[in-house]
Amino acid sequence: MLRKISLGLVLALAAACGSAKVISRTQAGGVIELQGDRGKAMEQANGEMSRHCGPGNYQIVQEGEEAIGTDTFVREDTSTDSATSRSGRRSATDSTTTGQQSTRTATAWRVHYQCAGAAGGPPPGPAGGPPPAPAPAPGY
Repeated sequence: MLRKISLGLVLALAAACGSAKVISRTQAGGVIELQGDRGKAMEQANGEMSRHCGPGNYQIVQEGEEAIGTDTFVREDTSTDSATSRSGRRSATDSTTTGQQSTRTATAWRVHYQCAGAAGGPPPGPAGGPPPAPAPAPGY
């Protein structure tokens, strides 16, 4: 009984874990794949982005499920049937093989981020605020 409870706890803890895997990184930003529990994985991803760009110095520009390839599943079943004559002198064996193949698009949850100040971001605003308004013309 104790063994079943221990196994259940281990499986529950494994299901509650999440991780973030860096897929690509450039000077301007990168892509991180989230696996398992998305909340836990996002905590780790935020740490990765902070280490790369500086704390709070990044922006998530895209997040969602992305196609990353295909998975192919192949299944083959073979059945054999044997028959022997009543006299036991002759026997026959028949074999039948049935195959099935399916392919699906493999997906993963990915976060694309950009470091603040990286190329491609919004242009910086003018230094010191907007330019002063022109002075009114005298005498009118």
